[in-house]
Amino acid sequence: MDFETIELRNLWAAGVKKEQIAGLDIIVLPENLDTQKKDLYDSQDAITLSKLLKAEGVKCANSYDLGLDLPTKERRSDDIWLGQLYILNDFVIPTLTGVVGSLLANLISVWKKRKDSREPAGKVHADITIIRPEGKTDIRYSGEPEALIKIIKALQKDQHGSKDSQ
Repeated sequence: MDFETIELRNLWAAGVKKEQIAGLDIIVLPENLDTQKKDLYDSQDAITLSKLLKAEGVKCANSYDLGLDLPTKERRSDDIWLGQLYILNDFVIPTLTGVVGSLLANLISVWKKRKDSREPAGKVHADITIIRPEGKTDIRYSGEPEALIKIIKALQKDQHGSKDSQ
């Protein structure tokens, strides 16, 4: 890999070797990797995402696969925290779209059943970085699940363009 980001430098500092990510399609990293050098944690949602991606044949690794023994943060809210995703190969974007769509479909159906509830619907949180030969694209997202799916689909359609979102 010939790219460096502050998050990946934090990963190297945590003891992960660059060779460990060679050949991977997606890396699912702790959501607080960019702000913390210690006290890192994985979210249960990010672990689930990496397992589902692997089941679909994506060469994916999470912090555990990279040799980090981190605690898992399980939240008791409607929000979904997908962590920091590094897409290293564009060709997995359609699979990522399908897997994330399935994950979020369950959340949406629960919200619709509680339509009259006073509780606000949850949000999905994800930091996605797509690494391409011409540079990287960063997407920091916190919002409704349907919009995240649209953003990922747009990336799939424009595999060589650059998109940024907040």
